[in-house]
Amino acid sequence: MTGSAGPTTTDLQEQLARIERMNAETRKFVEEGLKLSAEARKLARDATIAPYTAIFAAFTAGAAVVGAVVTLVKILGP
Repeated sequence: MTGSAGPTTTDLQEQLARIERMNAETRKFVEEGLKLSAEARKLARDATIAPYTAIFAAFTAGAAVVGAVVTLVKILGP
């Protein structure tokens, strides 16, 4: 600032530019926080579903083994 004459146009432009940079940086941090929050929700959902997926895969593998054994018995049996 230049004494009693008040802020010059250049000073005001510099302040506005600084405020815009700070606002842009704040928006960037908010967006990053939202992305991290969405990723955390996805990971929590995946962690909730994972045990059921493993159980379903085990049942499917068991059914395949039973089907193979039944087919083998039919082929080799009486």
